[in-house]
Amino acid sequence: MTTFAEPDAPVICRDASETRAHAARLLPFLKPGTIIRLHGPLGAGKSEWVRGLAFALGIPGEIPSPTFTLCQPLSGGKLPLEHWDLYRLEKARDWESLGWPECLITPGLVAVEWPDRYPGRWPEPIVDLEIEPQKDGTRRIRQNHP
Repeated sequence: MTTFAEPDAPVICRDASETRAHAARLLPFLKPGTIIRLHGPLGAGKSEWVRGLAFALGIPGEIPSPTFTLCQPLSGGKLPLEHWDLYRLEKARDWESLGWPECLITPGLVAVEWPDRYPGRWPEPIVDLEIEPQKDGTRRIRQNHP
């Protein structure tokens, strides 16, 4: 697992731009092949965080959420980025048809929303981030340890 300067210190992001900036600040600590597992409820800002990572990598264009496509491969930056959304996957045959988790082994970075849907073992290295919306409209982001 990758750790940052203060892995357990939560960060409060006041808006979407600060959520994107958080991802950009963590980029230097992410080595190629890292899987970033993004935990949090619907609307927490997981896709927004990935947009910040894509921007920091220099990936051009709009970064759509992969809710319906399952995986959004993004290229054209310093490293390729795969953005997965596992929200709709539950059955064992879904995982088998994807070749999961071997398909996560990549020379770039992988960001996965709803990682708790996958019941198996994850390839390493892994970074776990919890994004929690707060009552005042901010988001609290904290690195968890798997």
